[in-house]
Amino acid sequence: MNTALNKLTEFMKDNNDEERSILDNQNSIDMSIFKDANKTTISFDKVVPKGKMISIRKHTRYIHYPAHTHDYVEICYVLEGNSVQYIEGKKCQIRKGDILFMGPGAMHEILPSTKEDIILNFIIHKKYFSYIFEFIDDKNSLSSFFIDAIFKNSTSKALIFTTFNKKPIESLLDSIVNELTIKGSFMESKIKFLLGLLVIELIQESPYVIDKKSHESKVLSQVIGHIERDLQKASLNSIAEQLKMKNYNLSKLIKKESGKTFNTLLRDIRFNKFCELIKVTNVSINEIAIEVGFSNTSDFYRKFRQKYGLSPREYRNSACSELI
Repeated sequence: MNTALNKLTEFMKDNNDEERSILDNQNSIDMSIFKDANKTTISFDKVVPKGKMISIRKHTRYIHYPAHTHDYVEICYVLEGNSVQYIEGKKCQIRKGDILFMGPGAMHEILPSTKEDIILNFIIHKKYFSYIFEFIDDKNSLSSFFIDAIFKNSTSKALIFTTFNKKPIESLLDSIVNELTIKGSFMESKIKFLLGLLVIELIQESPYVIDKKSHESKVLSQVIGHIERDLQKASLNSIAEQLKMKNYNLSKLIKKESGKTFNTLLRDIRFNKFCELIKVTNVSINEIAIEVGFSNTSDFYRKFRQKYGLSPREYRNSACSELI
């Protein structure tokens, strides 16, 4: 195991305050982390500091986590031991070196772990992965996972990768953990780059897929793939023709699966791409807007402010200041 991961594993073997309280029968699950009255969905805003898009947490041992979902992407990496979970009703034993990707809305229950079980949880806002399509096509399980995670209201999908003793993957995870612990300059930009490389490595693996994906969900994935490949010219007509569907039927399916009209989905994907590009290039705002498909720049400026509460220039300045 590499340096940062090794140091973190040794550090996490000791019980923290929360675990000591559990062993003393003085603590249970913090119910304030849930966003709904039924206590089934854990909220990103309640477990990650404000203004951050990613965080790492040690999985708390010795306690049973009842069935729940998240409104974010969770990546669990088993450093030592194992973790027994029920994911969408299926019993899964996640072993040392395994990486579990949990999509927003995927239901899972976690059985109590022992002192020997060391699990690292990456808690990541689902919009953090909007750049990922630069690295992968739409014909593999990871691409489908991210499409569902970013653009659907929820997903039942989870992926388990077996990566024990696979040095390139361990090295990338080590670098990610190192960046998150030292909190140096350009941290989030570096982590995005490293996560992109990790995804490229994982594409070459064959994960165990847990999914209740419907035909309609697969069609939505295809629609998003078509949009990503042709941001400037994508239209409901052209995509319906390629999928051999009637416009009305496709429009209805998109609304049902994503909660958005086709035009809103198209605009959001273009906005996501614009926000990625504006952070990494000095090209003018108008040129970027046109490149991602906004031919009417006046309308673009108005809708951008409506969505983000900032002008594109203010967004660029705030994004740049976060990287310093």
